[in-house]
Amino acid sequence: MVTKFGLKAFLILLSYSSFPYHTLYQGLANSKKGRKLATPYASAVMSMLPQTKFNPRKPIPHESINDLPVHATTREQLFYPASESRQFTREDAAKAFDPRLLSADKRIPHSDLIDLERDIAAGKSRDARQAGIKARDDKKVEKKEQIEQKRRVWREENLQTVSGQRWDFKFENINVDKAGHDGRSRRGVGWRYGTPYDDRRRGQIKIPTSVE
Repeated sequence: MVTKFGLKAFLILLSYSSFPYHTLYQGLANSKKGRKLATPYASAVMSMLPQTKFNPRKPIPHESINDLPVHATTREQLFYPASESRQFTREDAAKAFDPRLLSADKRIPHSDLIDLERDIAAGKSRDARQAGIKARDDKKVEKKEQIEQKRRVWREENLQTVSGQRWDFKFENINVDKAGHDGRSRRGVGWRYGTPYDDRRRGQIKIPTSVE
């Protein structure tokens, strides 16, 4: 059963595409009045959603989308005007929240499974798919080692450790200017304990005033 909040959020998501969501909403409203349902639109919507048919004799496992982690950047309220004449992809949604945020296809823990399915859809042989998997795994391991090496060098240069009887105290030089002109930069000291976002403050303009 679709709640009012779920229906509203779903229609907002549909507004990013060229789908005639206004006609869909009108069809749902007419169903409450006893009128005929707009079945073509319902079929079109259901074709967009992943489905797993229930078979008691041969159950098919289906991954729950609620188990995927939610990035902290995407928890803000965001009104992003998008043209309906072009496709609004996951890459566009990620860049709307943060220019450095990766898309869902790249952020999920098992992105290698997506690459494997794409290789199968491209018609690659089994040996070619295994070679691609090995190459991607080696690249990930090398990148992880480089990041860890940079982190280790930074700690040696910037952290001063003082050993105690029970604990070790670590000191780091700070710069108050890193907090930015408004004091809200995540690079500032104590940012995680600082002022909250302005997205729910009274009097703030929450609708887009221009389209770029």
